[in-house]
Amino acid sequence: MKNILLKTLACAALFTCALPADAQKKKITTPDPKEVGLASINRATSESIIDFLACDELEGRESGYNGANIASRYIASELKQMGIQPLLKEGYYQPFSAYSPDRQTRKRFEVHPDSIAKFTKGVNRKLDMRNVLGMIPGERTNEYVIVGAHFDHLGLDDALNGDQIYNGADDNASGVSAVLQIAKAFLASGKKPMRNVIFAFWDGEERGLLGSKYFTQNCPFIGQVKSYRYY
Repeated sequence: MKNILLKTLACAALFTCALPADAQKKKITTPDPKEVGLASINRATSESIIDFLACDELEGRESGYNGANIASRYIASELKQMGIQPLLKEGYYQPFSAYSPDRQTRKRFEVHPDSIAKFTKGVNRKLDMRNVLGMIPGERTNEYVIVGAHFDHLGLDDALNGDQIYNGADDNASGVSAVLQIAKAFLASGKKPMRNVIFAFWDGEERGLLGSKYFTQNCPFIGQVKSYRYY
């Protein structure tokens, strides 16, 4: 629970720093946007998100399997309910596939086109995954800030005695909760952020940072990303 509280406090601090300077310093009689946003961040909401993502029914959210797909659908529904627009015109999901040779080679899954081309020449394994991406437009429309967390975890281990589920409450359901609360705080403030803020939820992190790698390989504005914060 200590780590959950620390991440909740950290997301409050990031929200404060990301607002335009006038929203932080200007003395006004109407409610301060910063304070309104901060008031929306709370531990109860954090724990409710974590409880769902780390429940046994999601079976450890292993990337490429049903538990991770349910988690991604849950995150997308939260963004939609808040009114946060998808980053991509196709919607909240950024689907991608990762490949590796057969198990005997002991090589990890890869998303780089060169590796995929090499692996698919022989016997190979394939996993389908998807990132979840939302955005709040900012005043500087050609600059971006990314606030991200991965939602996948280690899944099941049938060889374990007793509990065989790696629930992943703090790795990384708590990070997902923090990013969702930051998003909610921006909306609650009613103040447009200085830059476009992308809320990124990565798949395939436990298999080698696959989701974030795929995003950076295929992001047309990667050179305009000014800051990235990972939870």
